[in-house]
Amino acid sequence: MRSGHRDSSEPHKRRIVLGVSLALLIVMALPIVVVSVPVWARWMAVRQADVGAISEAQQWLRWSAWFAFSGGETERMRAACFRRLGQMTRWDAALATSREKGADPHRWEQERILGLIRMGAHEVPENYWKNPLGMGLRPYDAIEVCVRGHLARNEAGKAEQILAFWAAALPQDAHVAYLQGVYWFNQGDEAKALAEFERAVARQSRHELAHVAVARLLEKQDRLAEALPAYVRFASDCPHSDNAVAGLARVLRKLTRIDDARAVAGSLSSSSDPFSEFRAEMGAIELELGNSQASLRSLAQAPAADERKKRELQGDAAMAFALQEESAAANRLFEQADAEIATESRVSELLTQLAVAPGRKAVADELERLSDAAAGAAVQSTNIELERSSVARREIANLTGADLYALYCDTCHGANGDGDGRAARHQFPRPRNLRTEGFRLVSTDNGNPTIEDLEKVIKRGMPGTSMRAYDHLSENQLRLVAEEVLRLRRHGVRDRYVALLRAEEEEIDEQDVQQVVDLHSLPGEIMQVPAIGPADPSAVASGRDVYFDSGCRSCHGEDGTGASDVALFDPQGLPVLPRDLANDPFKGGHEPESIYLRILVGMPGSLHPATKVLTDRQCVDLVHYCGAFSRQPRRTLTNRQRYLEATQRPLPSVIPQD
Repeated sequence: MRSGHRDSSEPHKRRIVLGVSLALLIVMALPIVVVSVPVWARWMAVRQADVGAISEAQQWLRWSAWFAFSGGETERMRAACFRRLGQMTRWDAALATSREKGADPHRWEQERILGLIRMGAHEVPENYWKNPLGMGLRPYDAIEVCVRGHLARNEAGKAEQILAFWAAALPQDAHVAYLQGVYWFNQGDEAKALAEFERAVARQSRHELAHVAVARLLEKQDRLAEALPAYVRFASDCPHSDNAVAGLARVLRKLTRIDDARAVAGSLSSSSDPFSEFRAEMGAIELELGNSQASLRSLAQAPAADERKKRELQGDAAMAFALQEESAAANRLFEQADAEIATESRVSELLTQLAVAPGRKAVADELERLSDAAAGAAVQSTNIELERSSVARREIANLTGADLYALYCDTCHGANGDGDGRAARHQFPRPRNLRTEGFRLVSTDNGNPTIEDLEKVIKRGMPGTSMRAYDHLSENQLRLVAEEVLRLRRHGVRDRYVALLRAEEEEIDEQDVQQVVDLHSLPGEIMQVPAIGPADPSAVASGRDVYFDSGCRSCHGEDGTGASDVALFDPQGLPVLPRDLANDPFKGGHEPESIYLRILVGMPGSLHPATKVLTDRQCVDLVHYCGAFSRQPRRTLTNRQRYLEATQRPLPSVIPQD
């Protein structure tokens, strides 16, 4: 019995010994793992960075940071990645962190100098690019910094010398080709730049910087159909690059593939990178969809890596506030952006003056003050400050027409109705000048709107423009806003006529002035719309004859999609698009009665004429023929897309002069 008990306890003892031994091995190996894994991860990061795969390098550095609790060297390498990506604000922050965490002082100072060279704030040592290894530098890193440094210091000839040296030494190198593209872009030759960037991608498919350059240059040139596959290729070859995904979402948005853009941008929602561009892009997408509240939530979390991004964020946030009926907040953001643009413009002007006359102390002092102010703003949070406007959250039931106009309208139409609101420059077509321009959607024979015409437009908005529907307003509020618009109209007509009389040194007769104001503001006879029954083949065929005989095809095209060879301009000289009857929403709606009025009385202030010579029967037939063009779903264009369509049409060989 004792022998059996002893035998049965032996396996149990062996298991204990084995467990203790394994635990000891783990304890002994843990320091080795903690030390070796970060070193190995950093080595892998260097290898990725050498081929231009910066996001892959950053991925390995995250592993290194997870194991290396001090992390000074890891942070220094992260700073180098940010420098390679041109994200100098983040470079500066990572460099400071690396010093705090105990990075090697010599390597830290070396990285600091590389960053300063890139920005043009330090002279470029010749040995850095001629003998980088001898200087303890990675060759690709040193070459790029030196080329960019010379370009930043307007020393293009020296940058060209470096490129010639290394192109001879490494004729098939991807990074050299990429830097040649950087050089040509700096010199303004985008065609040569694009060719070199493409050559770099062909030589090394994982070269992230070259991918970025190709896709963004195509996007910059508005070659969106080519930029889209470029971003798809970028995302495929560099799967860890948030820039690739954000860029893909941005181009999809610009191509009006809004749902696709939203899905792509949403894939970054779990990104660990707080500086990821996806929040800004998601904000822009929600803004395009009219979801202003969701847009503001995304924009509130979106950082601005540079001044250009900050300005885009300010513009999007201001537009979202305008859609939220928060004009005060929108105007604050527009004013902030305008002030920063004015400062930048003044700094540029002062630099030019100092280049011509370096000894002007007053100019130098002003430049120093403005530069200090700009530097102070740069270190502040770049997140858009999304304050709520107290006006927008007030109870609106007791507001006057002027209050309602200020709340809902003046961000676009301007405080006085001149069409010069803070948001106007971001919109195409531009907001209507309510004081002087014709109102498009009217029902009268003299082209002046009735109060009901204006109420209808305010309530339903104007499809195909930036004007949204205000269908949440009560009937009384709609009437108050319409009355305020008419008040601005009458004041505008009066001011314009009085200014004309004064310019001609004519006597101002108040009775005469009032007659002119009435002539241009009081509605005439309301046009009667006959009963319009359902379309039949005979009516559509007759309508086709009217369409061609009346010259409709000269603007709208034979198939109703708009003549592609016609360049049109409105009375203000701005390019306009004839309505695409097949695919575009109609400004006045698709109801037959509305189309009838557009045909009969035209669209005042536009090139669309009245056609009062047609009989009721002809007008009704033409309504049916126009309706036959209709396709679903109607396309929705962004302001930018409408502008591009209008401005990219061919100009006539001879432009008539007034």
